[in-house]
Amino acid sequence: MVVLLTGGTIGSAGRDEFDRLDYVDAGRMLDDEQARALYRFPDDLADEVDVGFERFSGVPSTAFDEVAWARLRARVLALAPEVSGVVVTHGTATLEETAYVLHLTTPSPVPVVLVGAQRPPTALGSDAQVGLLNAVRVAASPAARGHGVLVAMDDRVLSARDVLKTSNSGLDAFRARDHGPLGDVDPYGRVWMHRRLLRRHTVDSAFAGTAPGAWPRVEIVPVWAGADARVVERPVADGARGLVVASLPPGMNPPAVEAALQRAVEAGVAVVVGSRALTGRLTQRRGMDERGLIGSDTLSPQQARILLALCLAAGMDRAGIVEAFATH
Repeated sequence: MVVLLTGGTIGSAGRDEFDRLDYVDAGRMLDDEQARALYRFPDDLADEVDVGFERFSGVPSTAFDEVAWARLRARVLALAPEVSGVVVTHGTATLEETAYVLHLTTPSPVPVVLVGAQRPPTALGSDAQVGLLNAVRVAASPAARGHGVLVAMDDRVLSARDVLKTSNSGLDAFRARDHGPLGDVDPYGRVWMHRRLLRRHTVDSAFAGTAPGAWPRVEIVPVWAGADARVVERPVADGARGLVVASLPPGMNPPAVEAALQRAVEAGVAVVVGSRALTGRLTQRRGMDERGLIGSDTLSPQQARILLALCLAAGMDRAGIVEAFATH
């Protein structure tokens, strides 16, 4: 078992044990020796699993991009033949995006589990230590194989496809967007899996052999009451080949925005209609088919952006993109 250390709250140090907020601006990272001292495992786990630590990066998750994702994917694939599981400590700001990239592009059945923290490990009441312990237990569990990339937070086991950060500071910040967690870890450290994801992922993904790289430009377009055509026209003029629209629920937009989206489609831009609502499927409506639009299904806008970029990088036409959103 290998724990890959990155940055973020789970790898940060506050100025004292009462610092649960200012550490964000201070940027003090735990060095490897400090991390190993803070992250200790009980004897029963140590007897069953040999856990090694490896420094992958020391940057916050706000610095992650396609280049970092490609490096992380390559390291996971290099480790996979030799280990029973891989745990990635990660900042919570973009944890869901990193998890989904690995979920779609990593052709390995070895459990990969991401974990973050809402309070630094140096703070009173931190969730960092128990979170990492749970993530290691999940990655070591035979029950975790075949579920794709997972996120272990607040005793829940979540699929990378469904995971969503719903709170800035609450310990229960990570939840499944629509269909609930896949499982949980009980106080004795036992891993319980309750359901299985049926969408394509990891070894069965259409993008299993695709490393993140110079993806076609895809932007998220936020929409609000009174938004006009400029929110669409600006990214299109800047060279975007794809747009994901965080539309007014359940997938509607002001008239000027709708007209601009139609012009974008006619210009060859792939347009995925999502929603700023936290839950609920964005169904592929008949009217969307008639207008050449694509529904985001149950993906968040940030996850839809990743899938659309992969589809465009693979050269898929609109029909192929619709199929990918229905099956991944």
